Amino acid sequence: MKKITLLIFLFSLTVSFSQSTIEGFIFDKETKTSLPYATIKIISAKNYYTITNEDGKFEIDDRFAIDSLEIRFIGFKTKKVAVSYFKEHSKFYLAPNTFHLNQVLVVAKKDKNYTYNLLYSLIQKYRDKELITKSKAFLTLTSSARGIPIETVEGFYNSEQSLSKGIVDLKLKSGRFGQNATFPFYSLNNTDILKDFQLFEKSDQILPFYPGNFTLGAIKSKYLVEIDKCASCDQGDLSISFTPKKENGRLFSGTVIFNKETLTIKKITLSGEDLITDGLSSIIEDDTVTPKSIQLNINFNPNDYHKIQSIDFEFKMNYSSKDNFEIITSHSLLYFYDYNFSFTEPYFTNNINFNNDYDKIRTQQASEEFWNINFQFPKSYREKMSIDFFKKYGYLINYNTTIPSDYLQYIRPSIMDWQKNKSLKWEDIKYNLLKDEESTIDHKAYKQGATKAVDKEAFSISEFKHKPNKSEIDELFIFSFMLDVYTNDLGEKQFSTKTLFDRNSSFCSYNRIDNKLMYINLIFDIYEIYNQELKTKLSKISSFEEATVLCDEKFEEASLIVDKMKKETNLGLDYQNLVRWKTTINQKLYPKI
Repeated sequence: MKKITLLIFLFSLTVSFSQSTIEGFIFDKETKTSLPYATIKIISAKNYYTITNEDGKFEIDDRFAIDSLEIRFIGFKTKKVAVSYFKEHSKFYLAPNTFHLNQVLVVAKKDKNYTYNLLYSLIQKYRDKELITKSKAFLTLTSSARGIPIETVEGFYNSEQSLSKGIVDLKLKSGRFGQNATFPFYSLNNTDILKDFQLFEKSDQILPFYPGNFTLGAIKSKYLVEIDKCASCDQGDLSISFTPKKENGRLFSGTVIFNKETLTIKKITLSGEDLITDGLSSIIEDDTVTPKSIQLNINFNPNDYHKIQSIDFEFKMNYSSKDNFEIITSHSLLYFYDYNFSFTEPYFTNNINFNNDYDKIRTQQASEEFWNINFQFPKSYREKMSIDFFKKYGYLINYNTTIPSDYLQYIRPSIMDWQKNKSLKWEDIKYNLLKDEESTIDHKAYKQGATKAVDKEAFSISEFKHKPNKSEIDELFIFSFMLDVYTNDLGEKQFSTKTLFDRNSSFCSYNRIDNKLMYINLIFDIYEIYNQELKTKLSKISSFEEATVLCDEKFEEASLIVDKMKKETNLGLDYQNLVRWKTTINQKLYPKI
């Protein structure tokens, strides 16, 4: 059974947009309300499009100032408008479609199985669609309690998805986050929940089920299925709704909007109150989280309905601790774009076992230039409010800010990155680095750190490129270089590197003596010296493949020096040689000017 742990973390964001943009809002002509996630396509650019944010606002580069836009929103008439229109007007209105379903409704009423068979034909067709589509993805997430922001996250990912399984994989490229300092909220790792959800496969997923997860017989026994009059449909579309015959907490209600002739799905909407999720728990045993309501919208790309365009996920939960009870609303949007293209993924000289995406965010690069180049759409009012709030009353991570001193006691990250003039303390390294003497020790597996998310896993030494030698059989400290790259406005490759300590995969049989702490910090510092040499040499390299080779070479050079230090200091027990090494290393890391 799958289990996702609620994680405590601290977040940060600031806003930075290019000044050379044109912006506008898309509104419903009849209700005068904004249309979130409408598709905005540049007519002359085959693959260039964006979507509006949750306020109905969009931004495009002003290099398209003399072009035209095609604006699509399901249930509304597609319209074309000159980009220049938005230089003088802020709003553009779409008119809703109107048509009748009388003939289909009559057929459905005469044949009770008609709607069930139609829905299942749709499900069977999509169950066979196993083709994997790669794309880039952008996540934005905000959470609040009593209207007060408590967290915000945004991140870029490489994505793989199929129409049968939904999201197959998400790998973080870069991220930012922030949180209210007075509310230690245990947040959901929403990307894991969305990856786990199966569009048209049978599953034991975390979220509740819907007809796409069942056989025809199960659908007939569990659901009332009907064809609805649809205010959000285009000509030729149908809307089928499904409602559980008996509420048991594990079944979604919802609708599927699709084209009747081609059986092409355009949107799936799922929702429910007082639902039961499979395996969600708090990292603090006495705290509880209970789903109050869930809303999940899967939107398919109107330019190509065989691709997922976005997933809109809202989770309202009751959160109870010893001293607190709050109703928390968490809203996230995962937007897929640049199909068949991917970011270059970060490279690690040793395999790193991250707890979660939030752990990765503070480890991987988050340069302002990368974000300015790749940002997808303007921030909504809610996101801006959260950012402004956290600047005054919260924490900011990955926005040229230092990590708060009390950060570690909350998030307990699996990975530590080297920081200038800041040595590791025992609590930074691990809450439990001691061998489990009560069990039979297999030296191919090592006990993980105190964080619940990884306590139940073990990793073989064979997974790591730098394997411990016989003298290290009672200890294993896993270090790694991280190498990342992005392309700037001039088309030049920009490299980023970090020295990392994998605290969750590290193992030590010694007591926490001062010598040992100095010894571990020396290893960290030696690797950082070679990382700095790597940074210098990367300025002359243009390809990522060459950069990874150089990265491995420098890491191996550092590992040889580390082995020499270990031998000369008797694994840190020889204090005099330890001090001698520390003096030499400090002179290299902090040379006098």
